[in-house]
Amino acid sequence: MAGENCSLVDEFILVGFTDRLVIKTILFMLFLLIYIITIVGNISIIVVVKMDSHLQTPMYYFLTNLSFLDVCYSSVVTPKMLVDFFAYKKTISYTWCFSQLYFYVGFVTTECYLLAVMAYDRYMAICNPLLYTVIMSQRICIPLVALSYAAGFLNSTIQIGVGLRVPCCSSNIINHFFCDGPPLTKLSCPDDILKQILLSTLIGFNEITTTSVVIISYCYILFTILRMRSVKGMCKAFSTCTSHLFAVTIFYGTLLFMYLRPRSSYSLDQDKVVSVFYSIVIPMLNPLIYSLRNKEVKDAGRKILERMAVSK
Repeated sequence: MAGENCSLVDEFILVGFTDRLVIKTILFMLFLLIYIITIVGNISIIVVVKMDSHLQTPMYYFLTNLSFLDVCYSSVVTPKMLVDFFAYKKTISYTWCFSQLYFYVGFVTTECYLLAVMAYDRYMAICNPLLYTVIMSQRICIPLVALSYAAGFLNSTIQIGVGLRVPCCSSNIINHFFCDGPPLTKLSCPDDILKQILLSTLIGFNEITTTSVVIISYCYILFTILRMRSVKGMCKAFSTCTSHLFAVTIFYGTLLFMYLRPRSSYSLDQDKVVSVFYSIVIPMLNPLIYSLRNKEVKDAGRKILERMAVSK
């Protein structure tokens, strides 16, 4: 390991949120409820889309993949966090820590690219409706999703490869509730500039690339909608975009705030609150946003419930 007084640790200690029993109990119950809603909500969207023939379109194909990603990256973090609320010793092995970070970064980065693909899908549907079914065919949609996963886990592999041997010059205590990048970086030697530049470049490339696709797509969408002469057409076009745009704004906003700030401005206690939002709350919000604001999903869900009630 590079640097003086550095040693390779076997495990890390997660500080978590608080040691006060009453607050821990309240937070445990709150996060458990959020996790249950996340799992049930996202799986429900997947089931509804798969069971309704009217929802077999590219938009809903991407939505089911988004729900799958939300289940995955929420499950990477939340179960361990819930166990640690009442664990005597909040430790995580070196291997499990970096495994958690690997899958978390992989799923979150994949979601960034998938949201960009969904923005492009909305651009094609609204700005080029005559070519939409030809261009956004199954042979195009499946590779787009596959490329999103490839980009996500390639990025994760590089990041973990760079940071796998963390030079812990200070301690093995992580002031966080899971193994995230910024708190792990805090443990590394301050003179490891090249590693910081490489990681910042990777994160910046992913964020800027995907955000640019979203912004450009929605600029074209907005111009197209404003040129529509039919008020009904404008309302329909807006309704197909608002859910996705709302989800994108929340997701990218928190990630940009978390990862693209100068290292000197990080406050780990403050960042824990932000991390709760993008790692636990957002996966719960996505199914609520898409189901409550999407008439087709609500109607399909209602029909499935009615069929289930009749069959009983």
